[in-house]
Amino acid sequence: MESKLATSGYLSVLEKIVRAHPLIYIFFRSIIRFTNIFEKDFDGVKLLNFKDKINLIDVGASDGIAAKFLNKNLRCNKILCFEPDPSYVTILKKSNIKNLIIKPYGIGIKNSSKDIFVPRYKIFNKNFDIISYTGYDDKFLNHMLSDFKFKNNLSIIKKKIFIRKLNKINHKIHLIKIDTNGHELSIIIGLLKFIKRDKPALIVEENYDSSKITKLLKRFSYKGYYYSISKKKFELKKNKDALNKYYLQEKHLKN
Repeated sequence: MESKLATSGYLSVLEKIVRAHPLIYIFFRSIIRFTNIFEKDFDGVKLLNFKDKINLIDVGASDGIAAKFLNKNLRCNKILCFEPDPSYVTILKKSNIKNLIIKPYGIGIKNSSKDIFVPRYKIFNKNFDIISYTGYDDKFLNHMLSDFKFKNNLSIIKKKIFIRKLNKINHKIHLIKIDTNGHELSIIIGLLKFIKRDKPALIVEENYDSSKITKLLKRFSYKGYYYSISKKKFELKKNKDALNKYYLQEKHLKN
């Protein structure tokens, strides 16, 4: 469930303007998926050492904007998209990414359902749910909504999504991307046996569980890196532009 557009130079200025009003954001979000614009620190994937075609997992696939970027910039075989929101699933099914495998549910430690909170903008008696701002508790969502300067006609609704524990993945996984607005740790735990099996590279949205994720993955020889947009390389120290953290092993880094 992707909440960001892109951050780099003039794009970061544009993003602040777009996020000022919910209606502007809804419009831009609806057209951004037809471009190849994405978070600039995702350019780090171009530095990863993948010798063959890769299979990747996209958790929180939203409308496929990340899958499209990764498919364009990597040699992808299968892209497994996990997205529990029916509206996004409909968009994913209409995408022209031929190697997409759509899974209409989230990933977790056990099979369950979960309440989520979604901002809704109402205008001319029509409701527009801003799904990309989905949160798992209303406090977290209210913090996220501080981006918007104009909050008239903006409310928060509650939805239910379905989570599954994955017992089997037939494909060897080379890359995992996780962006679920604060639910990343439980997803990594749910995927842990496949992480241990295949030792993929991971790209995880930065959140308040990052230190726990780092400690967990360190047990399996992973180090946490940030991609420096200005220097075009991975660094151990976090920079101000970092939206995501790369968890990598030595084999993922080019010499």
